[in-house]
Amino acid sequence: MRTCIKILLLMILPTVINAQRHLPDSTARALKNASNDSLRYRANMEAYFYFEETNRDSALYYVEQTLLLAKRNNKQLLIARALANKGYELTGSAHYAEALKSLLQAFAVAGDPKNASNSWFINHPSTPEKTRLLMLSLIHHMFAILMDRTENTEQMIYHFKEAKRIGREINNPGRIMLADMNLGAAYIDLNRIDSALIFENWARNLAIKTGQKKYLGYMLGCIGDIALKKGDKVKAKQFYYEGVNSAAEENNLSSMLWNYNKLTNLYLADKEKDSSLYFSIKLLKTLKALSALTNQRVNISTAYEDLYNSYKLRKQQDSAFKYAGLALVTKDSIYKKRIADLAQFQNISFQEQLRLQDLEKDKVLYQNKIRTYGLLIGLGIFLIIALILYRNNLQKHKANKILESTLNNLKSTQTQLIQSEKMASLGELTAGIAHEIQNPLNFVNNFSEVNKDLLTEMKDEIDNGNLDQVKAIADDVINNEEKINHHGKRADAIVKGMLQHSQNSSGKKVSADINALADEYLRLSYHGLRAKDKSFNSEIVTHFNFDLPKINVIPQDIGRVLLNLFNNAFYAVNQKQKAAGADYKPEVIITTYSENSHITIKVKDNGVGIPDTIKDKIMQPFFTTKPTGEGTGLGLSLTYDMVVKGHGGSIKVDSTEGEGSEFIISIPVN
Repeated sequence: MRTCIKILLLMILPTVINAQRHLPDSTARALKNASNDSLRYRANMEAYFYFEETNRDSALYYVEQTLLLAKRNNKQLLIARALANKGYELTGSAHYAEALKSLLQAFAVAGDPKNASNSWFINHPSTPEKTRLLMLSLIHHMFAILMDRTENTEQMIYHFKEAKRIGREINNPGRIMLADMNLGAAYIDLNRIDSALIFENWARNLAIKTGQKKYLGYMLGCIGDIALKKGDKVKAKQFYYEGVNSAAEENNLSSMLWNYNKLTNLYLADKEKDSSLYFSIKLLKTLKALSALTNQRVNISTAYEDLYNSYKLRKQQDSAFKYAGLALVTKDSIYKKRIADLAQFQNISFQEQLRLQDLEKDKVLYQNKIRTYGLLIGLGIFLIIALILYRNNLQKHKANKILESTLNNLKSTQTQLIQSEKMASLGELTAGIAHEIQNPLNFVNNFSEVNKDLLTEMKDEIDNGNLDQVKAIADDVINNEEKINHHGKRADAIVKGMLQHSQNSSGKKVSADINALADEYLRLSYHGLRAKDKSFNSEIVTHFNFDLPKINVIPQDIGRVLLNLFNNAFYAVNQKQKAAGADYKPEVIITTYSENSHITIKVKDNGVGIPDTIKDKIMQPFFTTKPTGEGTGLGLSLTYDMVVKGHGGSIKVDSTEGEGSEFIISIPVN
């Protein structure tokens, strides 16, 4: 075993020594002085990038070192990157089967989201997931290159587009630029010149903008090909020369080869023997500078063939035959190797396709199971939801019945309360009427008794024959009868007013005198309160404008409005009188006037007033400030409805707690 290891070390030692010898001093020092695996990994990556396009054997050596370090530390994304780099170098060396294995392994590692945060990257994107996606884009790119070398054009374009899509998703200009560059080259081969030019210009502009010019020479060579296909040889030659210069600046021998080959072919086509020989020699020297004999589409047999054609053009037959023979030998060797590599690649590719088919079958079976379970779970959820909805519907139905019963009870209660308010209002009115009607009845009774006495006296005077005295007594009786008649009519009017108020409103508006309504209901309200409380007394001040026009109103409704406001005013001053004592003088002021086609009625008192906290609530139904049993809370609510809704007017309140209140009613004349 040890002997085998020694032999292996002896075999790789020259490669290692050669690689170390040509490394830049800074990279060599970093490799030598690295104190931990993280630093060793970074140093080996620097060495790999240095040899990536110039010495594939050395590049592969450093790739293997990065792979060992990544595996030893279980850095999954770095394993994927090393495998991808290895696949790229193997593709460049035409080891397509091995390249395919490496790239498929890289896909398996980078495609697992669990590996997102396992990395040593120095300049990685902002999140671990972006790092993983960056790696996935890189692997798609390298897989596309493999597809290009193995003549799978459709797969090549697909993977380059995937690399670009992911690059755009993570906003990585480098990945976008390289994808555009290769897509442009692919469309040149497909002779889709316009599409090719768009992609190559995108790539070139992005390379210049970001300063990533390593492959700018290759892009310029592709744009030269496009110009040549369009028939512009001058412009094509210009781009090829620019490509050579850019490749030289970036030490990119692959891009340099590409442009040397294009210039050689261009000068051969134009039969310029000196220029064609010059660039074919450049092409061969550059190819020999690379350790790999195949790189992209330019290989050493191509250089030999170009030299053969150049010497043939110069009529140097010996040199021409020499390179013709070399071209045939190398082309045959490369062809056989390519056939073997492609066969091996196709075999692995076929096996991989079988494996993927098996995986796809397993995936379909798994998805079918998932769908079945999903359907069962969905059905279960649906049944649960249906049961919940059914239960909720039953509860809702029960709740609706309860609400309907409650609503009916509330309507009944509301009707009773409104009737109670009406009865309370009627009771207060009746008390006022009773007190008011007492005066004319007293007059009627008193004058009736006086007339009885006068008539008795008149009989005596008739018997005595005193006619003058009889006439005088008769005149007194007549005067008394007139007074009896007057007070009887007064009592009759009061009774009719009471009957009118007690009846339901007809809803018909008739012409009415507001002053008369206010005066009548003011006295009825005052006497009604005095009938309940003999100690109550208040000064009543009226400021009636007797020039008021008559107004179309519903008299019963306006009467109830006025009676309610008067009752409230007298109640307020009575409450304050009980608390304030003898020094307090109750006063209720009634004012009427006409303004802006409206008749205004003001009812002002100097009673207890209304607190600011409840001013906004006093018009609400069932809200009252009176003690339980003394008010229903519907008086002002009905008042508001009758004035605003019934007559299109307005009602306002101005009150200061402890000082009094003023209710202002405004009713339009028309």
